[in-house]
Amino acid sequence: GDLFDQRGGWATVYIMTPLVNYHLEVRQSDVETSPCTYQSLDTWISHITDELRAEEWRGIIGETRTSKMDEAGNPIIYDRLAILDYPEDEAYEVDGPFGTSFVAKEAISTSVKLE
Repeated sequence: GDLFDQRGGWATVYIMTPLVNYHLEVRQSDVETSPCTYQSLDTWISHITDELRAEEWRGIIGETRTSKMDEAGNPIIYDRLAILDYPEDEAYEVDGPFGTSFVAKEAISTSVKLE
């Protein structure tokens, strides 16, 4: 079936390219059992080549490229306020279904090369 026609359950998609691999989790609400219509798309980079790692990164990818540590030296995993530069989801939402612009991306006028 069509990945985007499924309702209620999570579907996993792996995208592998020569430079980077992505892991995607997709879910849509089951309109017959849920009064709320929603779509969820979670994705993350699961592998990256040294070549791509050496390039400059921007936006949310740049914010999460390296681990941020708490006071005890442990990686911060769940505290988005400590990990991301913007506390609100809207700063990371694109400007339409095919959009590529979002506040967090546009606010970074110069890229920073991270170690």
